[in-house]
Amino acid sequence: MSSSEPDIRFPHNCSFRGISEFSKRLIEFPSKDRLVIDTGPERFFSPTAMLMLAKACRARGRKNPEETLVYRGLGRHSYANNLGFSEALNIKDKPYPRGAFGGYTYIPISGMSRAELSEYSADNFVELGEAIEHRCSDIARIVSREGEGPLHYFVTRAFREIFRNCFEHAEVDNVAFCAQYWPSKGRVEICIVDRGIGMLESLNESKHHRPLSDREALYFSLMPGVSSKAWRAKKKKASQRSEWDNSGYGLFFSHQLFGAMGHFFVASGSNGLLVNRGGVSDYECAVEGTVVSASLNLSQKHEFEGVMNAVRDKAAKVKERLGVKSIDFASIQAFLKNDERFDW
Repeated sequence: MSSSEPDIRFPHNCSFRGISEFSKRLIEFPSKDRLVIDTGPERFFSPTAMLMLAKACRARGRKNPEETLVYRGLGRHSYANNLGFSEALNIKDKPYPRGAFGGYTYIPISGMSRAELSEYSADNFVELGEAIEHRCSDIARIVSREGEGPLHYFVTRAFREIFRNCFEHAEVDNVAFCAQYWPSKGRVEICIVDRGIGMLESLNESKHHRPLSDREALYFSLMPGVSSKAWRAKKKKASQRSEWDNSGYGLFFSHQLFGAMGHFFVASGSNGLLVNRGGVSDYECAVEGTVVSASLNLSQKHEFEGVMNAVRDKAAKVKERLGVKSIDFASIQAFLKNDERFDW
């Protein structure tokens, strides 16, 4: 390789496959004194692309602290940098600082911390779950395009469960997220990332489930009632239980709804799992902690209540048919492969 050639390039197509493969290539690339990453021509980066690319680069930096990462062409990506992409790469001296701080159609790369949630909880005499829901209601206004109504109500609760998973299961103190609405497409997307213990380690704390790999853990996580914390809540006395106790239904509802009306993607460790109307797809990757990406096609908003009712009915039926304590990986694979979730 000549000195003018980069060592590695951002994927030209920032699809889930492209960014997943990039994360794996980057972490496996041999260590050097100076690693040159070509960021490619000026183009659009989705919230998921920005956060996953930045996450992969930061992981590379932690793995090889003596290595210097050089980003070629980063200045071409003014829109992404304006939303905080360059800052998320953690480049010294911040050459392209964030210039956008939130608006009607987007949320730049932002953070949610346990400290701020605890402060809100203490000031307002509420539980952590309610503090998270308060933040998620504001986020959902961008994503659902509603200030109230059934879609905003569900999206708020779906996000609440994803953020709760980060703080309660991943055991982190900080979570990053980014969201975007495209009026011309009638589509919204949000990506939420953490650097916690990951799905596999979290689910192996469960009383009933012991997935053997990152891939198995992702499949288990999508099933109703599967949680490393739910069994503890069930052992509480009725007087001690709360609506904020973890039930293990959050990712089931999320992947069913977003998968039917857009996409739902979750990645942790060495694997990613994409659910959409095309079915279920697996990707190899390298992710510290967990990534969750979800999108909605808002031209289908009129279908929402029917979809939501179908998902509620299905959760009970799937739990009854497959069980919780006795559920196995083969049964989950068969269910997801043959699921008729998009036939209403």
